[in-house]
Amino acid sequence: MLVSYWMSGVNNDFGIFIASTLCCLLSVLAGESIGLLLGAAVLDVEKGMVVMTVSALGLMAVGGFFVRQVPFWILWLGYLSPFKYSYNASVQLVFNRPVPCDGSGVLSACGNTASGAASVQEVLEFLGVQFSTGFNVGMLLVLFVCVRLLAFLALKHKKSGERGAN
Repeated sequence: MLVSYWMSGVNNDFGIFIASTLCCLLSVLAGESIGLLLGAAVLDVEKGMVVMTVSALGLMAVGGFFVRQVPFWILWLGYLSPFKYSYNASVQLVFNRPVPCDGSGVLSACGNTASGAASVQEVLEFLGVQFSTGFNVGMLLVLFVCVRLLAFLALKHKKSGERGAN
């Protein structure tokens, strides 16, 4: 993050860098919670690796960063993905001012000209960002806490079953 953020040159504000880094760290903690839950629910290492790989790839796919057009029947799964909330919050933090047009025609607000700028709202709509920054960060906190609580309960349930068998 220390190298790639400054190399991108999108927003050279140190405060935005710190906020974006904290958002990434919170996303890692939320993802770690999901890993803990799956590890506590599936105690066999080989099965756990398969379940975790499939789950992580699935959450990445429905999170909105890698795949834009998610099929409607699994769209709901994106709301369980920490990737979705981290991406949305990070994009809102970084693109907090109008973006100058470069003549590429990628942003419809710019057309094919190199003059003018696309507004923050136009950039966020183009990138498919949902909800506010605070909501996205809040959801990462909810995922972090609630999924860890579920992992604790799953582990407690597994251990109580073992104690009853002895």
